Amino acid sequence: MAHMLAPLNTNPELPVFYNVDGVVGAAPAENRREDVLLVQFTFKAIADKPSNNMTQDEIAVMKAVNVTGTCDTATINAIRVVQKKKKESSPGVVIDGRVSPAKGTYTYSGSAAWTIAVLNNLLQDRNLDVWPRIDMIASCPAELKAMVKRACVGV
Repeated sequence: MAHMLAPLNTNPELPVFYNVDGVVGAAPAENRREDVLLVQFTFKAIADKPSNNMTQDEIAVMKAVNVTGTCDTATINAIRVVQKKKKESSPGVVIDGRVSPAKGTYTYSGSAAWTIAVLNNLLQDRNLDVWPRIDMIASCPAELKAMVKRACVGV
């Protein structure tokens, strides 16, 4: 089940972020429904508001992701695209097509950020007006809205 994390080493730009409980993506991965929904929704929301430094190919790969809660090839391809892009600025990033749970911090090795932290940062940058209330993004699926309410509102 996806949840909100306040990392041990706080980042003023991303003081809290949404984390996955199990690995999402390429095998071996748990691919829990709510975790997969979070990752897929993030790709869709990023593709809906692409930044200037995204290529048309990167945008197309993210737009190909359907928010179903079931991990598929399109989801894994989008994970790899984000990891490859991040590796350009952080050589320690592993491109494995998997979104692993962040373990209490933003990075797993030096400057190599957890993919889930990178996705949160990209989502936040495009939705500063509502962050961390991602349930207020029009395309947010109902199951994620319930998770956000649990995390942010305590309902």
